[in-house]
Amino acid sequence: MPRLSKDQHSQLTGQVDRWLKKTYREQLDLPALAREIGITRFLLCRLYHERSGKTIRLKQREIRIHHAAKLLSSGSRKISDVARAVGYGSASHFTKAFLEEKGVLPTVWKSRPKIVAVPETAGSLPPPGLTFVRATVGEVPPELSYGSGQWLPAWSGASQPQAARRAPVRGRKRALDGNAFAD
Repeated sequence: MPRLSKDQHSQLTGQVDRWLKKTYREQLDLPALAREIGITRFLLCRLYHERSGKTIRLKQREIRIHHAAKLLSSGSRKISDVARAVGYGSASHFTKAFLEEKGVLPTVWKSRPKIVAVPETAGSLPPPGLTFVRATVGEVPPELSYGSGQWLPAWSGASQPQAARRAPVRGRKRALDGNAFAD
């Protein structure tokens, strides 16, 4: 058996990945893949695992579940149809593999909210995630002013209203300098 150089080793994993992406719907035929590459299936499995850190079967499952997630996101297909479309003969095996790969059941993945379209006015919106906005009292809109009960400005010194000067309730940081919102 010839020894493979590092470059050939890298090419081997790329070749296996391309083959898996092309044939992910079919049953995994390791002997045929090994013959195509020109090594034994045992050496193929060992070299692939050494280079990628996962087995060929796990890589195939990852590819299948990736495609299944795309199909489920469309929301129009049954889970059993998606399972068959990506190469699983059993919906229960598909569900188990999906749960292991994505961490949620396919039914949960299918029913999660989806972004259908982003309006043109959303171009100036910040990216999703936590966004913190710091505003001064002068920038507070009138409907959220101190008297509305929804907004508490960060008062300082003597101009602080009587209610805000009270000691905070135990366990709650209410009406302290720097707290902008109060419940």
